[in-house]
Amino acid sequence: MKSRVHIAESDRIPLGQKLAFGAGNCTDYFATGMTIGILWMPYFNIGLGINPARLGFVLMLLQAWNAILDPVMGNLSDNARTRWGRRRPFMMVGAILTAAVSPWIWRPPIGWGENATIAYLIIVGMLFYAAFSCWAMAYYGLQLELTPSYDERTRLTAWITFFSKISGLLGGWALAIISGPFFANPETGKPDIVNGLRICSWYIAALILIVGLLPAIFVKERYYEAETRHQARDPFWQSIRESSRCRPLWLLIGLSFFLVVGSASVGTLGQYVNIYYVCHGDIAAASVIAGWKGTVLVVTGILCIPLYTWLGERYDKKIVVGLMLGGSMCGHLLNFVMMTPAHPYLQIIPGIFESCAIAAVWLFVPSMKADIADFDELHTSRRREGSLNAFYSWFIKAALTCSMGLGGLVLTISGFDIKHAGAQPSHVVHTMLLLYVVLPVLIWSMSLLFVWRYPLTRCKMREIRSSLEMTRGTL
Repeated sequence: MKSRVHIAESDRIPLGQKLAFGAGNCTDYFATGMTIGILWMPYFNIGLGINPARLGFVLMLLQAWNAILDPVMGNLSDNARTRWGRRRPFMMVGAILTAAVSPWIWRPPIGWGENATIAYLIIVGMLFYAAFSCWAMAYYGLQLELTPSYDERTRLTAWITFFSKISGLLGGWALAIISGPFFANPETGKPDIVNGLRICSWYIAALILIVGLLPAIFVKERYYEAETRHQARDPFWQSIRESSRCRPLWLLIGLSFFLVVGSASVGTLGQYVNIYYVCHGDIAAASVIAGWKGTVLVVTGILCIPLYTWLGERYDKKIVVGLMLGGSMCGHLLNFVMMTPAHPYLQIIPGIFESCAIAAVWLFVPSMKADIADFDELHTSRRREGSLNAFYSWFIKAALTCSMGLGGLVLTISGFDIKHAGAQPSHVVHTMLLLYVVLPVLIWSMSLLFVWRYPLTRCKMREIRSSLEMTRGTL
C-alpha cells in the first residue's frame, strides 16, 4: 500500500468550482440519460402504443445526428476566443436552448398517426440534440483542463459521480412519480404516464436550465489566459486527423464503447423484465420497486465514492477500472436467480454490485481522458480538449446508436408484444430474462481487453507532465 498522495495547492480545484462543475453533470442525465434510459420506451410504447423497433430506429437516427454534431461543436469550442473563454459561452447558450426544446419531445400532436408521430420525434429530437451538443462538448472539454494533477482529476470526477448519483435518485423514482396517483386518469383511476410526463416535463426542463448554467457561471478555465488564448486555431479536418493518431484515446474509446453497448442495449429490456416478468404487467408496482432500487443504489454508490477515490490514489486507474468492471459482470449474473416474481425486491442486490462497479468505471474514465489530453499536448504542442472529447464522444454516440437499435431489436426478438399487456407468454418473459442477463456480460468482456492494453500509468503521466512543464512552463 502506498502512502496517501500529496496534491500541490496550485494543482487543487477550489471546492466551490468542484461543486458547480459536478452539479453541472446532472444536465447530461436529465437531458439524455433519463430521457432515453428510463422514459422513452415506457412513454411512447406503453403510453402511446408505438412499435418499439421503430422507436429504437428513431433513437439510432438521433444518436447518429448527435455523433455528427459533436466533432463540429468540439472544434468550434476549441477555436473560440472570447472575453469569457472558450467553453463558457457555449455552455450558457446550450443550457438555455436545451431546456427550451426539452418539453416538446413529449408533445406530439394528439390524433396524429404513428408515421407522423415518428417524423415529429425525429425533427424535434434533432433540434434538441443540436442544443445539447453545444452544451456538452464545451462542458466535457472544460473538464479536461481544470487541473494538471493525475489525482486531483480523480477527485474532481468523484464529485461528478456524487452529483450523478443524486440525479440518478430522482431518475430512479421518475417513472413511479409519473405513473403514480398524482397523475392518474380521472375517469378510470389508473396510471396515466402520458399525462404525468407532459406535466413533469416542465420541471425537468427547469432542472436542465439550472444545473446547466452552474459551470458556465462559476467555473474558470485554467489554461485559457496563460496558453490557449494565444494558440493558433485548429482546422477541423486537421483536428480529426490528429485525434485519430492518439493511441491511448483509441484504447479508452474501445473500453467505453463496449461498456456503453453492454449497458444501454438492455436498459429498456431490464425495465420490461421487471414490469412483465417480475410484476406481471403492473407498471405502477414495478416503478415503485425501481424507485427503491434506485434509492438503494444511490446511497450505496455515494458511500463507495471515498473507497474508489482511495483506491485510485494508491493504484493505477486502469487497475481499478479492470477490477470494478469484473465485479460488475459478476454482480449482473446474479439476476438469474434474484430477478424473480416470488421475491421482487431481491433484484436490488445484483443491482448494487453492478451499479457500484459501473459507477467506479465512469469515475475514472473522465479522469483518464484528462490524462490523454496531456499525452496529446506532448505530441501536438497544443491543448485540444474539445476536439479530443468530441472524437471520443463520436464513438460513444455510435455505441449508443448501436445500443438503441439493438435495444428495440432485442425486445422484438424476445417475442414481446404490447397487445398481450401483462399476459405475456411464459417463454417470452423467460427469453427476455435470459437476454437481459447474458448479453451485457458477453459485451463487457471486450472492454477488459482494452483496459489491459491502456498505457498511461501514474509513472508515465509523471514523465509527461515533467516534459510539458520543461517546454511551456507550469500552468
